[in-house]
Amino acid sequence: MIKKLTVIVLAVALVFSFSMMAEANEPIKIGGIAPITGTFAGLGSDTIEGIRMALEEVDYEIAGREIELFTEDTGGNTSQLLSGLDALEIRDEVDIILGPVLGGEGMAMIDWASDTDIPIIVTYSAPEDVTMRRAQPNVARAGWTGAQVMFDFGAYVVEDLGYNSVVIIGQDYAFPYNQAGGFMKGFYLAGGERVERIWHPIGTDDYSSIFATMPLDVDAALVITGGDDAIRFVSQWFDFGMDEDLPLLASANTVEPTVLPEIGDIAIGIQSSMHFAEGIDRPEFIDWAERYQEMFGKVPSAASDHGYTAARMALMAIEEMEGNIEDREEFMNIVRATEIPDAPRGPFRLDEYGNPIQNVYIKEVREVDGRLTNVVLETYEDVSQFGPFKDYPELYMSLPEHSASFPPDTQEEFFELLPEDFLSEFGF
Repeated sequence: MIKKLTVIVLAVALVFSFSMMAEANEPIKIGGIAPITGTFAGLGSDTIEGIRMALEEVDYEIAGREIELFTEDTGGNTSQLLSGLDALEIRDEVDIILGPVLGGEGMAMIDWASDTDIPIIVTYSAPEDVTMRRAQPNVARAGWTGAQVMFDFGAYVVEDLGYNSVVIIGQDYAFPYNQAGGFMKGFYLAGGERVERIWHPIGTDDYSSIFATMPLDVDAALVITGGDDAIRFVSQWFDFGMDEDLPLLASANTVEPTVLPEIGDIAIGIQSSMHFAEGIDRPEFIDWAERYQEMFGKVPSAASDHGYTAARMALMAIEEMEGNIEDREEFMNIVRATEIPDAPRGPFRLDEYGNPIQNVYIKEVREVDGRLTNVVLETYEDVSQFGPFKDYPELYMSLPEHSASFPPDTQEEFFELLPEDFLSEFGF
């Protein structure tokens, strides 16, 4: 009886051993999902190129296992995103998903992610609730939140530029709301008094009616847009002579490398804020940017960096696990402990919610060596997704989500929502 039991145990052990060996020899499948066609195709293509660059650096092999890359095009459409996620998980049986890119895609992905345990490292998509109120254990982020890169810009506009009132013109969806919300919180806590907002549909061709009715009794205008809309808006702003009435500030995407050549020299002097800039004076960035340009024949964008960094985070975790990607929970534990001091855009680490704490740069468009470039003016280090609320994350998340009408239009109204002990830390 004992001999028979021993034989059974050995047989089971052998089967298990052979199964483990088979898994170890199977390729690791990585899925990349992005809008490769449509209005935001530039961001999507750059994201996939960044992923490819990181994988090519290791010759598509890690911890003794081959890597296969599968990609899906969202077309900037949420339904197409969900179909693509299903295809990556069910048809391609990927081990990890890198993406998505757009704001609306991020929130749709969170709903999808709550029904699976597949690890997801978000690339460019920036809704804050992906790593705040709706955070999922199988989701971490390589990029940013829209608000994260605008808190300090709001303070900079007050403290360095001396503006106390601003009109925001932006695309009418979640990401611009989030960017505006971060800007307004930093703006009010630095002493700014009033912000008016005008929202327009994505794909607006003619901004003349907005220019004709927008308030001019403010100190500056801030445009929050991207893609083809950014090109049209900035071009028409100068065509209609609006620059004679108000200085123009820009959001993270408005003057990205993907659109700057189309906007042209009129963009020179426009200031914006982001955790990425082509003019970062950092050896790791310069080396990475040169290699990217050699590989793809163009200047890298923030989306390029995010795809690259997401893939690198995955590779680092796989290597630490010695290729045992099948243990998804352990993979996410390692990803969430990520620290990359030599990341191209600057050192970052993830907070307890899975979002990077990182540098944010105030930048200005200038001509450098015959090319329009975002040059860094100021660097804010260790910026949290909670911005000035970094020590009060629960207070931050108890406030309403950023929307077309929140935060309120004035500092006074916003401060009514905040406790006195918090405001006293800012001198109010």
